[in-house]
Amino acid sequence: MKKTRTISLLLSALMVAGNLFACGDTQSDVTTDSTNAPNRTDPDSSTGAPDEYVKPDKKFDGQNVNFLLWTEICHFAAEEESGDTINDAVYARNIKVQDMFGVTFTYDSRKGAGAEYGSWLNTLNSSILAGDNAYQLAGGYGYRLTSDALNDSFRNLQANPYIDFSKPWWPANIIDAANIGGRTNVCFGNPDPSYYDTTYAMFFNKQIAEDIGAGDLYGMVDDGTWTIDKMFSLAINSSRDLDGDTKIKDGDIYGYITDKWMCYDAFIHACDIKITERDKNGAPVLIGLTERYIDAEKKISEFMNGSGVVRTKGDQNGDLVTFGNGEAFFYPSALGGAHSLRDMSDDFGILPYPKYNEEQERYITYNAIGNSTAFVAPVTADEALAGCIIEALAYYGWKDILPEYYERALKGKATRDSDSEAMLDIIFNNIEYDFTEMYSFNFGDQKAPSMMMRMAVGENKDISSLWAKNENLYKETMASLVEALK
Repeated sequence: MKKTRTISLLLSALMVAGNLFACGDTQSDVTTDSTNAPNRTDPDSSTGAPDEYVKPDKKFDGQNVNFLLWTEICHFAAEEESGDTINDAVYARNIKVQDMFGVTFTYDSRKGAGAEYGSWLNTLNSSILAGDNAYQLAGGYGYRLTSDALNDSFRNLQANPYIDFSKPWWPANIIDAANIGGRTNVCFGNPDPSYYDTTYAMFFNKQIAEDIGAGDLYGMVDDGTWTIDKMFSLAINSSRDLDGDTKIKDGDIYGYITDKWMCYDAFIHACDIKITERDKNGAPVLIGLTERYIDAEKKISEFMNGSGVVRTKGDQNGDLVTFGNGEAFFYPSALGGAHSLRDMSDDFGILPYPKYNEEQERYITYNAIGNSTAFVAPVTADEALAGCIIEALAYYGWKDILPEYYERALKGKATRDSDSEAMLDIIFNNIEYDFTEMYSFNFGDQKAPSMMMRMAVGENKDISSLWAKNENLYKETMASLVEALK
């Protein structure tokens, strides 16, 4: 049997994936409103405690459960133990679920991002149209599949009586962002651990912090003074022109290195900028360009484009190497990058993204779920089978895999101090997502309101003009999405 990827390969794939959601996609041929929530009463089990999973009284008599999966990021198809912490936890979880319900998992794994996505989707859609029930569940490229699942070819997971999205093993804010009127055709999170690695944080070089007298950065987080103004000031103070040519470039010490995509998107949440809100019927409504958004973008753009201490090459692998070599103070990244910094000579720390100002109540985290696996159930699949399997995968992912990732793979191996471990609790406990991020591809590749920060800062353009240029597109797309999800 084919060996499952180890964590090092997982990280290599993560870096490749950073360019999927970030740089666009080439297509081939092809707040939960309780008044609208479906009845989630499980017909085969009694009600458990909020954090308790009660197995439905179901067995499927040796039935095969075939998954169509994408290969670029997905880490679900663990076919044997390898000695890797995460792989072995996934393998054990999958075996447990198979035994519970008397089924056998098989995996049809194909390339499914970029130019290959169209072929991957064609494979799935052709099976559904033929009614051959070749696939009982599918896990694909979240950025694209979320939008392409907005039709009756896929089951409404909100209405499945064997799935309970109110349970803690589902990322509530992300599920809510996808929901309108009790309809959600996709789910993310604990079924596939790729979800954990796409959570964003701020890395910093502890040696540089000591050299410049930066103070207690962890203490700033704790007392609420860790803001974008504070971080930008420290970054400017930390840069060093080592060759004396009056420019900060490779070979010097950068105050900040970043890509121009998800690292900019993350500031929208970090600054508590709202893009949509829900009306009285639970439908999402576009808020528009707020003063907070305009002011935050101005500060961020002035620093990124005018401070002279920032490198924005857009080379994620290169950024990781530069930071690992001790040549930059701050480095925003998905947490998957932490695994590749284990051999870094200088000590590093991990912080949440900074707040907009000290008055902001809490730190807020961005997760680039477009780069993780979205799961769907074809309408041809048995509803009870699909629901029982995906719910159990989520529960045992939360119960068995997340602790392995969080405590051992990340805290135990990647972080260097107990303070960073405490920061991880803040980071993971404050993930938020917006409706326009969930369905961002519907607005056009790289054109969603949730990508306005990257467009304005990355291209150094006026955000008000950009918003005005795209406002009709936003309104029309919002209306069509609400209609599609009714």
